[in-house]
Amino acid sequence: MNSQKIIEQIRKLFNREAGSKPEVDELNLWYQSLNEQTAIPENLSEIKSDSWNIILEKTHPIDRHLKKNKHPFLKDWLWKAAIFLGICFTSYGLLSTFSEEETPVKLAAGVYTNDIGKVSTFFLPDGSEIWMSTGSELEYAEDFSRNRKVKLTGEAFFKVKRNPDFPFQITTGAFSTVVLGTSFNLKSYEKNEIELSVYSGRVMFFDQQSRENSATLVKGERISWMEEKGVSEIQFFDADKLPDWRQGMITFENAGLEEIQSTLKKWYKIPIKIVGNEKNCHYSGEFNQASLEQILETLSYALNITYELNDTYVTIYASPCKIKSGGK
Repeated sequence: MNSQKIIEQIRKLFNREAGSKPEVDELNLWYQSLNEQTAIPENLSEIKSDSWNIILEKTHPIDRHLKKNKHPFLKDWLWKAAIFLGICFTSYGLLSTFSEEETPVKLAAGVYTNDIGKVSTFFLPDGSEIWMSTGSELEYAEDFSRNRKVKLTGEAFFKVKRNPDFPFQITTGAFSTVVLGTSFNLKSYEKNEIELSVYSGRVMFFDQQSRENSATLVKGERISWMEEKGVSEIQFFDADKLPDWRQGMITFENAGLEEIQSTLKKWYKIPIKIVGNEKNCHYSGEFNQASLEQILETLSYALNITYELNDTYVTIYASPCKIKSGGK
């Protein structure tokens, strides 16, 4: 983001002339990127001082030490901005309340789709690398070079090319994920479920309508949203281990029959239904490049189920469990 653009955005913010979410997101991400490796000072005066020095250096790198009578107006409102940004930085972001309107995402310039059971990788026009999971779709904006916005249905792993002037934004249902340059996994097969896992950098996750449902995540942090439960607490995971699906692996972790059914539908092009009331059985295990029949055969031993498999459908007949949890 160039210095003139920074000045204009901060001026608008404090004059309340504009406060659209994309503008505030871009300003917030720029500010966070200035000092990502520095611990936040406990003393508020230190925060103000650090914020002022950083902003002044970035907006006026040639003349950092302004004279008293030189650009008095600029110094006055930049100082206000430094205080404001410094305070907001301690709570992970601006998350503007000045405007609740979301700028429409202009997409449909290009669409990448993945068939059921397929994993693929490709590059977007800006050089960002994307790994796309089974049955997923990614749509990107027409003016992508200046408007790095995409829409995801399904699951994908993003390695975003850093560009401070144009943050990268992914829309999944009612939520948006905004980054400058980082890597993360985003899953949103169902309209009422989203999961974000950050593998490097800093990622902002927020509800486009409610600023309360917002969070900023760093490496090794994961957050999810479910329609009936809302946004979860931030959880931790091993960021050195990439998602299993990138290697074509299907993993179950204490999964019930309905979750197993939903996962198998994503990987195999065949309707799957469950017959029977015993749906409390749970299974943990992983399959690497396995056929549907191989998976069903393993589950039949672990969960005491039977199944019928043909060319047009699969029926799983649930029975009382052999085990309460765990499995393979």
